[in-house]
Amino acid sequence: MTRTITAPATHVGEGDSEPYARALRTGSGTLTLRPETNPAMAGPVQFDVSSWCSDANLLERSLLCSLQGPLLDVGCGPGRMLAAARSVGMSALGIDTSSEAVNRARGHGNRAIQQSVFATVPHTGQWQSLLLLDGNIGIGGSISALLRRCRQLVAPTGVLLVEVEPDTDLDTSYTAVIEDEEGNRSDAFGWARTGSAGLESRTKSSGWTVSAKHHVQGRIFYRLVPRLEPRRYLRSIV
Repeated sequence: MTRTITAPATHVGEGDSEPYARALRTGSGTLTLRPETNPAMAGPVQFDVSSWCSDANLLERSLLCSLQGPLLDVGCGPGRMLAAARSVGMSALGIDTSSEAVNRARGHGNRAIQQSVFATVPHTGQWQSLLLLDGNIGIGGSISALLRRCRQLVAPTGVLLVEVEPDTDLDTSYTAVIEDEEGNRSDAFGWARTGSAGLESRTKSSGWTVSAKHHVQGRIFYRLVPRLEPRRYLRSIV
């Protein structure tokens, strides 16, 4: 029986003053993800909420058109990649732990469900494409655990498109919070960040092989495919 990876206790941006949900309601503003303890582990990261709530850009649409459906967008947010997939006739589903994100995605006609990627996902093992964009490789605070979970979800002939940090050597995990411009903070949650070196070092042990790397417009994307297990031959006994 396939073992499902255990989910973290607290999800991104939830709890306390709910800054993530507040920002999605307006579709604007800036959110800052920062370490809760030991800031030396990683600096703060700022996110433009309007970019999440806008249409997918030309680069993102180009990457999407290189994939096949059905597609699973892990951490889909308000659904810009789901809308792009729908516009080209690709079957797609988004999952996100934020009810506000899921409601916004659904409100624009997309298919999305509120849940963690570590919970039971529909059509496990049948998804032809998975997305981990916008820093979502950090979900759960363990890159290895997330990669292994995605390997369980993808079809044997599928692809995982994952975005990593421009800093090649960055590779860290920590407890983080999200804060908005008014000082509203979330509860702490597990998070991780990595560049090319950190991702590549984990692919084999997580069941993946790198098939391509794209460095475009200051963003770095990897295409990972399921790693083929070596065949085992039984020696004939004469």
